[in-house]
Amino acid sequence: MSYTVLARRYRSTSFAGVIGQEPIAKTLRSAIGQGRVAHAYLFTGTRGVGKTSLARIFARALNAPDTVDDAPAPPDAQADGGFPPKDVQERMAQAIMRGDDLNVIEIDGASNNSVEQARQLIVNAGLSPTGNARYKVYIIDEVHMLSTSAFNALLKTMEEPPSHVKFILCTTEPHKVPATIQSRCQKFDFRNIPTPRIVEHLQSVLVSEKIEADEQVVWQVARLANGSMRDGLSLLDRLIATGESPLTTAVLEQMFGLPDSQLIASLIDDLADGDVKATLESVANLIANGISQDQLLEVLIERFRQLMLLSVCGADSGLVELPEDAKTAAAKQAGRFDAAGLTYMIALCESVQRNGRASATPRALLDATVVRLALAEKMADVTAVLAGQEVAPDQKKKLTASPATSRPAPPVSRPQPPSRKPQAPSPAPVINTNDLGAVVSALRDRVAHRPALAWLRFVTIDKLDEQAAVLSPMPGHREVLHFARDQRRLQEVTDELTPILGRRVRVSMQSSPTPKASADTTTQAPSPGNGPGRATDRRAAMELPLVKKVLDVFPDAVLFDVREEADGLSPGETTAK
Repeated sequence: MSYTVLARRYRSTSFAGVIGQEPIAKTLRSAIGQGRVAHAYLFTGTRGVGKTSLARIFARALNAPDTVDDAPAPPDAQADGGFPPKDVQERMAQAIMRGDDLNVIEIDGASNNSVEQARQLIVNAGLSPTGNARYKVYIIDEVHMLSTSAFNALLKTMEEPPSHVKFILCTTEPHKVPATIQSRCQKFDFRNIPTPRIVEHLQSVLVSEKIEADEQVVWQVARLANGSMRDGLSLLDRLIATGESPLTTAVLEQMFGLPDSQLIASLIDDLADGDVKATLESVANLIANGISQDQLLEVLIERFRQLMLLSVCGADSGLVELPEDAKTAAAKQAGRFDAAGLTYMIALCESVQRNGRASATPRALLDATVVRLALAEKMADVTAVLAGQEVAPDQKKKLTASPATSRPAPPVSRPQPPSRKPQAPSPAPVINTNDLGAVVSALRDRVAHRPALAWLRFVTIDKLDEQAAVLSPMPGHREVLHFARDQRRLQEVTDELTPILGRRVRVSMQSSPTPKASADTTTQAPSPGNGPGRATDRRAAMELPLVKKVLDVFPDAVLFDVREEADGLSPGETTAK
């Protein structure tokens, strides 16, 4: 006798048995019980989530309700003469589940997509159901494969079919089904099945098959199924076919070509330790075992995601899809990282995975990536570097955390949004507020330690009164107008001016200074950026390779200044900031 695969033997036979689609099953059961069965339905969703199974169960409930445990009796059943005997219904139900019943016609949309076949379907739909069936049900799988002409031929029949005809259309690509067809159907979207629900079903199948398997194996198979119950059962079938008992992680890794979980755990520990040599050796060991670079990066991304969820949500969260014993080990590893660092690691691995496919040296990119991850703790704050400041060791951006026994490093200070609390009484002015040059100098001194306000070095105060201060860009620095568009930045300038002026003023920016203001502030402005030829220097600096790389990473960045350095540069060589 031929073998029947698990995906067919354990196919759902009742509404309650369709795992993960309870709202849809409940709605269809209720429609039967109330006598409100529509003439056409559209089931959409990814592969293996129960679309065709529920369509068959629905057809059985219409023609042989006694064979479905939780199917309600239609209110008009007795008026139509009732249903045939139970044994007749059983034969009908078996034929429906096999797909060869004369009254429940399953059509493959990919191979029956012509207008002639659609016309034949319309002709057959006019014939009454045979035998003791009440309805003729058409289940069209992959309906999006029908041609435009076939869809158009079905429009009228689907809108007003004979009373004994029901249509159930199934598709994985609903956007390819014309709106004219969708508007004639009741649409149900089948969602991906959660991993824990797949695990429960796989464990029940293993019990029925009298096969032992490690819990971690079942979880891994459920994750590989990616929301599809049929895929999960097919993967489990492949594992069982190995003949191993019990099914272990080693069997699963060998069968599916997955990286060794112990080597992956060792690689994660090496990254947490910042051990570059051990990290590269772990990667080389994984590659030597036959794992592709894409597969390794996929596993790392998924592993970092699990650690991120553990770090943010804790081990008790339902978002963490790991068995209990694996959660304990993963939680210990998660304690060695912080959420921000893990987020960075995921983004970096995903970027390298995309770029590596187009690279002539993908292995070099992979090695450089893992070294970068291992040395992430030593990376300085990019903002401070671009501002030309020295970064203290205790202010380095923490991309990977220290071991769980140590406290995390203090975060780098960032400009905070303006406070919404009532303002305290303004302090007394510390300088002569009638001297605009002194006010400008005091403002620059106050913001010297704040890279986000470095652009204030290239503006001057054009006008100042009791209520308002008008700023303008210095000659050759109109690029600062880009920053003045943001009201939040102007609000920060207001906060910085308040202790200098002794009062709170409204700050605005005009596009150019008045001639008087321009003349008054020329001597007060810092020399870099104001000399002749600065515009030419900036254009030349924009072509520097390093400047181009910075602008690629920060597309909204603006080149403030170009200056010549006396030390270490040849005449005419410039540095950009």
